Parts: sequence; C-alpha cells; structure tokens
Amino acid sequence: MSLQPEVETLPDRIASRLALRAPRRLDGTLRGAAVLVPLVQRDGGYEVVLTRRASDLRRQPGDIAFPGGMIDPEDPTELAAALREGREEIGLDPAGVRVLGQLDDRLTVQGFRLIPFVGVIPPAAVLRAGPEVDEIFEVPLRNLSLPGCETTEVQRDRRFGDRAAGISRVVFRYRYRDYDIWGLTARLIRDLLDVL
Repeated sequence: MSLQPEVETLPDRIASRLALRAPRRLDGTLRGAAVLVPLVQRDGGYEVVLTRRASDLRRQPGDIAFPGGMIDPEDPTELAAALREGREEIGLDPAGVRVLGQLDDRLTVQGFRLIPFVGVIPPAAVLRAGPEVDEIFEVPLRNLSLPGCETTEVQRDRRFGDRAAGISRVVFRYRYRDYDIWGLTARLIRDLLDVL
C-alpha cells in the first residue's frame, strides 16, 4: 500500500490562509453591506462568478459586481446577508455554498462598510439572474493573474474639492473579454489574489 501525499486544493489553500489571519474590520457603526465572492470549478481550474448589474438601477447601473447588498435587520449575521443576496441576485442555494472565509472589510464610495466572504459553489449549480442583475458570467482565476490583465491608477479624491488635496487612492482594473471590472469589485479580486 503506497501512501501518496494529499494534494491541497485551491479552496483548501484559500480557507487555510484566510483562517490564519484576522480580517481587517472597519468601524462597526457604519451601515453594513455584505457580498459573496463565489468561486466555481470548471475544466480543472477555478472561476470567479460575477454579475452585471441591471441597467435600470438607481445605484451603479450596468456595473460589474459580486452578489451582495445591504445587511437587513432580519439577517442574523453578515454572512447570512451575503448568502441571502446570493440567492436573490443569482439564484444560489445557500446550503450549497462552502464558505472559505472572510476578506478585509472595505469602505464603499457611498460610505458603507462592505464585508466580503469567499465561497465555493457546486459546478452543477443552476444560476439565474434576479431583477437586479442583467447578466451572470465567469472569469477564470488564472486569467486574472496574467500579465496585463490588471492595471492600476492613482486617483485623487474629488469629493471634497480643495480640502482633499493630497488624498489619493489606488484603483484596480481588470479586463476580460468585453468586461471592464473596476472599482471595489476589482479591489476585492486583488484581495483574493493576494491571499493566493
């Protein structure tokens, strides 16, 4: 009987690395929103599941995003809110999600505290766009790591006019086929890639 070493899967690696660190948490008094960063195995690799928000929405119409939204008072936890939003936006069964852990909180331009969770969904999961979503698509993780896929730029914060002199931020952007992934969604992708 030969003993072969176990091969660590990508989800196992992500889960163990997230478990070794405490996610950076922002001020808990800020209004909270939660998102799910769903991964799915396809053809020997993993892909990130993303959405294109509906074009008739008041906030960020047509933007590329992860399933997520505001934490409701009825949500028992932040994770429960992310899973609920996954069900509402892409028809994801929360019972089928293997949650790997939590990334760092991020501040949205609207001043919300965004709490992101990473999870693996079954390859056979049937996803369907809810009313807030025009399209569901997948991007191979390996493509996001290719040279030239990611670009960064430094933007000056213009919300406060001259008072913001010297305040700037790095903005990440990924291009995949005809998709332009930028802003907080791109920042979360960078956070995930940093975990890897």
